[in-house]
Amino acid sequence: MEKKIIQSRYFFLFMLGAATILALFIVNRTTAEDYTLPPRNENTQINQAAVPVGSRLQLKTRFGESWPWDTMQWQDVWTVVQWQDDKGEWFDVTGWQGNLDSISQEEAGWVAVKEWWAADEVLGTGPYRWQAYSHPGGNLLAVSDLFYLADTSGGLVTVDIELTP
Repeated sequence: MEKKIIQSRYFFLFMLGAATILALFIVNRTTAEDYTLPPRNENTQINQAAVPVGSRLQLKTRFGESWPWDTMQWQDVWTVVQWQDDKGEWFDVTGWQGNLDSISQEEAGWVAVKEWWAADEVLGTGPYRWQAYSHPGGNLLAVSDLFYLADTSGGLVTVDIELTP
């Protein structure tokens, strides 16, 4: 009797497995290839993302050999871009102020970078200068030479300064 129960269970499991495989086969046969796509509108315009126009302004800040790394961190350095009007007065450029972005070791030592985007309408303008402070509202560490923004879209102007405490 026990042998018949075991055989019945095996038969049941076999039939259940066969039914499952058959069901999967039937489901698999009804795929997307059996369906037709709706008609396409060939006149649909695809909007391309506008490519930003303008140029980049990059400050490369080299830290002098005497830089006190234990008391002054590179992340605290605050940079400000200023522009000069026709009367010779300097004004901070709104939005072009902030901490340095990154630092790397180069042949000349440790160099930190700050980069800004200049919109197309200000290309070729100037003069500008870059100031570096120990922190926001802190001591002035360096002032760059005068520079002008790139004349063409996609250009890059790099301004180098060296910081000494």
